[in-house]
Amino acid sequence: MKQSFVFVVVLAASLVRPSGRAAAETPTEKRLRLLEEKLRQAEEEIRELKGQVQQQKAIGQATQKQVEQTAEEAKTAAAEAKKGVELPDWTKRTTIFGDVRTRHEGFYHQPHTKTQVVTARNRERLRARLGVRVAFSDEVSATIRGASGDPNNPISPNEDLGGNFTRKHFNLDWAYLTFAPGASFGIRPGAASITLGKFPNPIFRVGEMVFDEDLSPEGASETFQLLDKPMGALDQVKVHGLQWTFTEISNKEDGWMFGGQVNPTLHFGNVQLEAGVGQFWWLNSDLIAQALTTNKSLTNTNLLDKDAKGTTTGYLSGFNQSSATIAATIPHVVLNQPLRLFGDYIYNWQAATDDAHGWQAGVRLGQPKVRGDWSIYGLYEHIGQEAAISAFTYSDFGSGGTNLEGPVVGAEYQLLNPLTVSVRNHFTNFINRPAGMTNPTLSRLQLDALVKF
Repeated sequence: MKQSFVFVVVLAASLVRPSGRAAAETPTEKRLRLLEEKLRQAEEEIRELKGQVQQQKAIGQATQKQVEQTAEEAKTAAAEAKKGVELPDWTKRTTIFGDVRTRHEGFYHQPHTKTQVVTARNRERLRARLGVRVAFSDEVSATIRGASGDPNNPISPNEDLGGNFTRKHFNLDWAYLTFAPGASFGIRPGAASITLGKFPNPIFRVGEMVFDEDLSPEGASETFQLLDKPMGALDQVKVHGLQWTFTEISNKEDGWMFGGQVNPTLHFGNVQLEAGVGQFWWLNSDLIAQALTTNKSLTNTNLLDKDAKGTTTGYLSGFNQSSATIAATIPHVVLNQPLRLFGDYIYNWQAATDDAHGWQAGVRLGQPKVRGDWSIYGLYEHIGQEAAISAFTYSDFGSGGTNLEGPVVGAEYQLLNPLTVSVRNHFTNFINRPAGMTNPTLSRLQLDALVKF
């Protein structure tokens, strides 16, 4: 019994005794301990990484918010800036155009009464024009242009320099609407165009024999293009209708010009041809003659009808004119410049005398377009006294008007892209010398500098 008790005590002591230093560690326990340590390290690293991730996430969210806020602010600022400088839509369809011309002009060997002493005359002149065109669509546009010059003179926008530096005139020269019905009306674009107001002369012209280039008719005009595509040598046929009003009188018949022109264009090889056949009938043209008593700026060389008191009652002639015009252009003739040949004819069926016809023929070599381009030209004009209404004919030919004939020669050079310099001289004589007048060859010289924009 005593031995059994001792054995139990010894066994219990052996079980509670430490291993190794205290008690030996088994391999399995060692592996478990190492795994537990690695697990703890991993958990610590994971917690640290989570903290870093949370921190980066917070930074990223703040940065993203700042970026979005900055982008929104920039977008708002850009919108405000755009709103501040954006022009109305109609300005994008607006064209500004014009020109400024300075001129030295000399008159030499002037016709005069036989008892008068006349010397050469020299003057400096200025022309300034500024216009704006707004195309509201392909079918509707409006054009306004102002021009210098005497407002009572329908054919000259020139201002004489001098007058002790006084102000110069600037007048309403064009103001018109153009209606060109197209797709909105199921019409071929370009087939028709209607102009109302005060506008440039729409007919085909090669010179200024009948209508000065600065004449701005009033009333209405229409242009119809008959072909939708070329037909052989025929490129296009235009028809111009004209209804021009020149005088309105209350309770009396007004003054009108009714007319038109057929205007074909053709080609033969590389030669371009353009022609015009027209008719111009002036209703109550005597109203223009009567205006001579109050408007001294109107030119007159036509024969006048006067009453017993010497008051002008009208013209001796009526005016119903037929015209024929043609021009041929041959490209690349000399130094790559085109050659243009042209002619014009007018006949007045209601002329009171045989001086009922006028004609012009000429040639031009070259065409100024860009810097270095040039042209030279010459023409001869004969305009009978009753062939046209003198108030509207070529103002620079002689002293203006009708009953004149002679050559014109000139040259142009494009000194810079917007600047053209030119020289031109008119040599004219009376066809029928007025009683008491001399008839030397008048030389009217013009030196011009012109800028267009």
